[in-house]
Amino acid sequence: MEKRLIPALFFLLIISSSKLCSQNNQSYKFDKITASDFVIQSPLIDSNTNAVIIADIGNTDFEGNDKGWFTYVFKRKTRIKIINKRAIDIASIEIPLYQDEDDREKLSDLSAATYNLINGQVVANKLDKKSVFNERKDKNHSLAKFALPAVSEGSIIEYSYTIKSNFIFNIPSWEFQHPQYPSLWNEYNITIPNLLVYMSLRQGQNNFYIDKTEEGYRTYSVKVKHGEGIMQTEQSLSVSTQVNKHRWVMKDIPGIKIEDYITTPLNYIAKIDFQLYQTNDGEQTHDVFTTWQKAVGEIMKRSDFGKVLEENDDLFGQLAKQIVNVNDDQLKQVKDIYYYIQKNFTCTNYHQFFFKSTLKGLIEKKSGNVGEINLLLTGLLRQLDVYAAPVILSVREAGRAYSKYPQMDQYNYVICKIKLGNEDYYLDASQPLLGFAKLPLNCYNGFAKVISKDSADVYFNANQLKEVRTVLVFISNSSENGYRGSVTKNYGYYESLQTRRIIAQSSEKDYKSNIEKNSIQENIKIENIKIDSLNEPELPLVVKYDLNINTAGNEDIIYFNPLLDEKIMKNPFAAAEREYPVEMPYTTDDTYILNMEVPKGYMIDELPKSARVMLNEKDGMFEYLISANENTIQMKCSLQFNKANFNSDNYQSLREFYGHVVKKEAEQIVFKKIKK
Repeated sequence: MEKRLIPALFFLLIISSSKLCSQNNQSYKFDKITASDFVIQSPLIDSNTNAVIIADIGNTDFEGNDKGWFTYVFKRKTRIKIINKRAIDIASIEIPLYQDEDDREKLSDLSAATYNLINGQVVANKLDKKSVFNERKDKNHSLAKFALPAVSEGSIIEYSYTIKSNFIFNIPSWEFQHPQYPSLWNEYNITIPNLLVYMSLRQGQNNFYIDKTEEGYRTYSVKVKHGEGIMQTEQSLSVSTQVNKHRWVMKDIPGIKIEDYITTPLNYIAKIDFQLYQTNDGEQTHDVFTTWQKAVGEIMKRSDFGKVLEENDDLFGQLAKQIVNVNDDQLKQVKDIYYYIQKNFTCTNYHQFFFKSTLKGLIEKKSGNVGEINLLLTGLLRQLDVYAAPVILSVREAGRAYSKYPQMDQYNYVICKIKLGNEDYYLDASQPLLGFAKLPLNCYNGFAKVISKDSADVYFNANQLKEVRTVLVFISNSSENGYRGSVTKNYGYYESLQTRRIIAQSSEKDYKSNIEKNSIQENIKIENIKIDSLNEPELPLVVKYDLNINTAGNEDIIYFNPLLDEKIMKNPFAAAEREYPVEMPYTTDDTYILNMEVPKGYMIDELPKSARVMLNEKDGMFEYLISANENTIQMKCSLQFNKANFNSDNYQSLREFYGHVVKKEAEQIVFKKIKK
């Protein structure tokens, strides 16, 4: 989906003249809740709907302030019906607030209530203001949090609030669609004085029910202060300017359909973001658009980020000396620091990257957020005269970050970039058991920014990853009834990482026990399980075990699937249609090789045919090769995906491709008893 960047003033040019006035004048009224409001009829509501957004209306306006400029006033009112207990969490509200050293956003007019229908009567439970608390995320961001009272299945909740802010650079964005629940009426209004020009970033495929822009004229009262101290005077000014009023409404919008192989619904919900582009003081126009160069410079000067690296050389130096051996080569020293931090420090928050404590406090506690840990890594690596710089990014579950201009609230993760010789390495010491120069899958989410003087761009995407997996199976006749076999599974890297974490949370013994319990068939016993490279995080795991396949020996017909437990049982893309792209975590190269003896006393009656299927010529390939002679069968089955992301236009071909795979892998070899 293409994101569109449009100056706010240009909205005047894109009003559809075909819209009817009657439609433009429609609105939702928050009338008193009655018993009839608990019965909602909508084609968007079915047995799988857990909640419905009855109405969500936001309004942003501007007023003059006593700082000689503008304050924005954002008001929101929301009404939601909770259908069942699976949606109770929607009654826990978080309101983001921003502050800096000189000013803070102000929350006011907060009102919230829960309405329940009891014996035909509407009973209201109002929020106690004392139950609202503030959670500080970092020095600039906090959350006003509260949970509505007396919420149960069938409740209607309603809340409203106002935010006043002098931080007009980023006025509130607005989401017209909920990631999970349908929205019956969603409206956003904004009135912008022509002295301010905003760029807007529009996302989503849904059309507006109302898209209306009007010109108007308004006078703002602005106070300007002159001088300082007791000599300070205040002057009141009236500023008259043209304004542009925008009204957007979406009606009867479904929630995002949660499908497999999608990174996050946040990438696809209908929404609009704003950023200040220019200001006009009545005489001159000033460009205020923040560039990445400016943003990186500001981050490098922050006491809770860049300054930590510049002002703690002694602390970094002392700790580095305790970790490395000066006689080792540079790569060995780098790895020693990386694994020291990974094994000795605990990450307490994977969605914060500014320092909340001091470097000394971090080292003493040996715990901190992902930013603190990887800034510690960066600072220590600089002690080795290695180029090391932090990199900020947005993880997959938080949605993709926009690359053209910096919206800092989109970034929530920090890794470290280093240069050794001609090679660039990206490191994350916050993740247990993660190998050197590997990143978690959720970091492969597109654009990232290096925080250094060169301010380089980096792109991490799933197409850069290839998960290579091989399985080797040998089956031979045993001296008794049945067969013996051996299996060697060479896991891909991320499957290896997941397995190491499962074992770390339980034990190797438990993991082996689960393999034995999940035997392929009742007559197949798994024995002598061995796991290689378990404590070598840079290497893929190798799991080996023996098979003991018992048979009665008197069956006339034996059906045998040569893929054992490696066959794909069902098509992951069963739906006839798909609205959103398919986003796999990586590209894949899976290979399965079988060598087996024909069971003693039997002959091959039916053998699957070899087959080869291509996906869009070069996007993927499935190959099933099988051959046999009188005594042995050889088989090789390969499944490859050469790209990880497929747009919805490719869905049918991907679905059909998987259909071929599932059907072919279900085929069996038929052995027939030789009659004497």
